Order: sequence, then C-alpha cells, then structure tokens
Amino acid sequence: MNPQKIPHLISRRALVLSGITAGFAGSPAFAQGAQISIAVGSDPVFTPIFVAAHEKIFAAQGVDVIVKPTTDGATAMDALVAQQVNLACASEPTHLVRLARADLKPLAVVQESGRYIKLVVRKGISAPAQIKKFGLVPGSVSEYVTGLLIKKSGIDPASIQMVKSGPPEIPALLARGDIDAFFLWEPWPTNGVRQGGEVLMTSEDVGYKTALWLTALGPWFEANKSSAQSVLKAIKQGADIARKDPQRAAAAVQAAIKTPQATTIALLKELDCVVRDFNDQDIRSVKGISEFLAQQKAIAAPVDPARFLQTGFFKG
Repeated sequence: MNPQKIPHLISRRALVLSGITAGFAGSPAFAQGAQISIAVGSDPVFTPIFVAAHEKIFAAQGVDVIVKPTTDGATAMDALVAQQVNLACASEPTHLVRLARADLKPLAVVQESGRYIKLVVRKGISAPAQIKKFGLVPGSVSEYVTGLLIKKSGIDPASIQMVKSGPPEIPALLARGDIDAFFLWEPWPTNGVRQGGEVLMTSEDVGYKTALWLTALGPWFEANKSSAQSVLKAIKQGADIARKDPQRAAAAVQAAIKTPQATTIALLKELDCVVRDFNDQDIRSVKGISEFLAQQKAIAAPVDPARFLQTGFFKG
C-alpha cells in the first residue's frame, strides 16, 4: 500500500515538489491517444500495475502507458496533484489529505488487504487488554487502527500511554521494552517479529481493510474516459496474474523496481489482488478515516465520499 507504503496519511514534506517535478518533466497530455503516465510507489504492493506494464497488457488494451515508480504512494499522489502525471495509485487515507488541493477522481480499487497492517506485541502479551504502551505513527493509519482496537476491546483510553515515533524506530522500541505493542504496515511488523515480537492480529480483526485506489486528474479523466477504462482492464489482468501465478508477477516487479522475487511472493500472500468498483464498505471506510483526520486537524472537515468517488465507472 510506500501501503503504499500502504497507508501513510501525511505526505513526506521533506520531499519537495521540485524534486518530483524533475522526474516528471512536462505537463500531462489530455488529448485522446497521448501517452498515459501512472505514478506508483516503489513497492510490491503495486504488483498488478507492474505486471500490466511488464507483460505489455496496457498495449494489448490499446493504451500507451508509462509507469513511473516514486518513493511511495504519498509521493505518487503529490506528482498527480502537481499535474505531472495523469494517474496515480495510493491508499485511501493518502488521498483524503489531498482532495482539497486538486481535482482528483478516484476511479476504482486496485488492491486491498485486511492482513497487511498487523498488531505486533512483545512476548508475554496475549490479549489487547494487557497492552499499556502503544507505539504509533501520529496522524497516520497506525493511530487510526490503534483507536479501532482500543474501542473494540473496551479499553479505557486513559489507561494507555501512546508513544509516538516514525515507523523505522518502532520495532526497536518494542525490542527494548519501551512499548508493549504497535499496529503498522509491512515491512515493520516483519521487522518487529525478527526482533522478538509476535503478531497478535491484523487490521481486519478490528474492522479495517486498507485499499489502494487508481485516481485520475479531473480534466484528463473527462477527456479520456475510454482510455481510463482500458487502463483499469489491463490492471485487472495484471491482478489476475498476480493471484494465479505469483512467480510470474514477482518477475515483473523485480524488472520494474529490483525487489527480490521472494519478497514479492511472500507479500502477495497478504494482499488481495483485485480491481473493482467502489462498494458500501469503501464508503464506510472513507467516512471513518475522514472523521479521524478531521479530529486530528489534518483536514478541515469530514469528507463526503459521493463528491469524489467515481462509483459505477468501472464495470469489470
């Protein structure tokens, strides 16, 4: 999801837009038949798109597509907001903090998972009620899912200490005993397990499934709806290959971003490679996350999904 890293909510401000622009020279073409650029993160979570490019499925669908890997989903979305690409792929929270800055049209879900974000606990913890110190990334899906866990488990929030940090540091905090648990996306749960932790549950267990959206710039979308359908059909074929033949998909990822095939194959076991229209669960998810973001003052007010999700556009 990069989640894409599946699922940062706040853009990496340190990555200035001038650096992004240098990698995406020129403005995106809106004309029919022009080359279509898609920004993604440099992560196997974007496997269906890498497969569609590597196996020339986009070309078979009649569209000229170039896939541009960036640092992560947040950076990909920043490139889209800056109008340096036509399409971008990232998690739903990453979108919500950018909707006020550009005309963005999320077209469909192109990846989802309830297993990619995991609760890792130190040894000796067997139930959420035993957790007294949570490590979390403030203003991120880490904090959001931690809140869902606390609510579902009936834990008094006042009895919990929240230790805020960046993702790379949190597994080490667990190993040192500075925290009892953390809810994070891969690869940090795997790192936590390597340092002695144990996976107790996943985000799906507390009612959250992360999803990646393929999103277009509004003006480009209005002029290229047929091409957008073809792009989604190609990515769907890439997702089908990823499900049925992980080795073949892993080879495409390695060709695109040098990720070892074993890494991609392991990750694909935790992802649901699908391309589909938005559904009621997506609507509920957007409402819950946007309410959380509004409480955190990351956005001015909760978002109305009906205003921007292109529900009904992708027919499969």
